[in-house]
Amino acid sequence: MTGADRRPLRPAAQRTGAGPIGWVGPLLAVLLTLAGLVLLRDGVFAPSGATGWPGGQQSWLTTATSGVDGLAPSAGAVVIGVVVALVGLSLLVVALRRRPRRALPLTGGSGAYLLASDVARRAGAAARDVDGVLDASAAATRSRVTVSARTTGDGAGVRDAVTSAVRDALAALERPPAVRVRTTSTSDATDGRGDPT
Repeated sequence: MTGADRRPLRPAAQRTGAGPIGWVGPLLAVLLTLAGLVLLRDGVFAPSGATGWPGGQQSWLTTATSGVDGLAPSAGAVVIGVVVALVGLSLLVVALRRRPRRALPLTGGSGAYLLASDVARRAGAAARDVDGVLDASAAATRSRVTVSARTTGDGAGVRDAVTSAVRDALAALERPPAVRVRTTSTSDATDGRGDPT
């Protein structure tokens, strides 16, 4: 195969978040560990033959099950069963839910992505480079970047410059998020707000 016939490598898959399953897994792991400790305790201290439990102890499993021994059907038991079934179904839905996409792809099909936190840092740095901006911070999602800037001069003029600078800094993204800029002037302490695009 010649160099001209070679196909470029397939871009990397987009990074996704852990999703809600991130807390379901540890929760189930804790419950399974507790169940294992109960079985281990009963297995270690279980009496051999009819010698009885050491120190007059009782089996935790026997104690737990004796409380429901001979339990008659009741509305309370039905309600508890329904609640437990609904909890199980909700955990199943959470486990199968699609994981969220938190990265923004760059242009060119290279498979390179930026996380929303990286986009926010880039937007904040671009805003701080604008003349008249004393300090700036930014927060970003996949669809919007919000920049808060403290300025020394005309709020409207600096706001437009910050908006333009942030858009230029994020132009390499395949789908640049909307930019919203809020400015606070040190001279008159008025707030400005850019139009989202």
